[in-house]
Amino acid sequence: MKYSSCTLSRSKGFTLIELVMVLVVLAIVSVGITQFIRSSTQIFIDTSERERLLRDGSFAVERINREIASAIPNSVRLAGNSGVHCLQFVPSKWSTFYLELPIEPTSDVTISVTEMHDINGNIFVPTANSDLAFVYPTSSVDIYSASSAQRQVISACADDGDGNCATDDDSDGVIELTVVDGFEQSSPAKRLYVGSSTINYCVRNNALYRHESSISETQPVFSNGGVLMAENMGNQLSSNPNVPNANDLNPFRIVDASLRRNAYTQTQFIFVRDGESMTFTQEIHIPNVP
Repeated sequence: MKYSSCTLSRSKGFTLIELVMVLVVLAIVSVGITQFIRSSTQIFIDTSERERLLRDGSFAVERINREIASAIPNSVRLAGNSGVHCLQFVPSKWSTFYLELPIEPTSDVTISVTEMHDINGNIFVPTANSDLAFVYPTSSVDIYSASSAQRQVISACADDGDGNCATDDDSDGVIELTVVDGFEQSSPAKRLYVGSSTINYCVRNNALYRHESSISETQPVFSNGGVLMAENMGNQLSSNPNVPNANDLNPFRIVDASLRRNAYTQTQFIFVRDGESMTFTQEIHIPNVP
């Protein structure tokens, strides 16, 4: 009798040690990937914060630079305290050259100026009894003092056509502005500026605000309201913005004129957000001359 033998085959598989090793390797790889993603995300967040600070700072600096550049000469001034600093100036609505100017004492209160229109033919007409004519303002007192003889209220505007400045029918390109009284002195460059209100930039509560106000001798200090221009500001305000100190972190500073240069305005805006800090410092020169 023959007997048949049967051999049981053993299936091959992973041992427990091999499974543990695979799990350990996967865990290490997962930790590395997680750290890489976390690091990349943090870099993106930091870059976004820097870009936002840069964008906010650039917008504020460019806006102030553009508006101060059109200011009437010597109209920039500062006021404030340890809680708020305000920079004020009078924007020029129009500037022109005059041919004849009434000088005190005089009974003639008519200014002959070149016709006021831009290259596109748009005519500027002063608002009667509201707009002011400024001639040779050498200090802020000439701009803001109600008794200043370097500013006069414009009461009327006429030409030699139909008498209306708003119509372009003048024959010689000269119009007549009627003012309330004569000026104390003339401008060497025969320049005349027209303005009626002020623009104020105020830093308070770590933010920058823009205000508009009338022209008055006393500079207002705005503790609320206004249009928000920038946030997250880290400037430390001194008790008196008109007394500069090398260690001050004031947002505004007016540098007086010297024999070699005109006066200029310096802005220093410090923006802080989530540990990121960025400082914008700029010197703003007013191209207009008295």
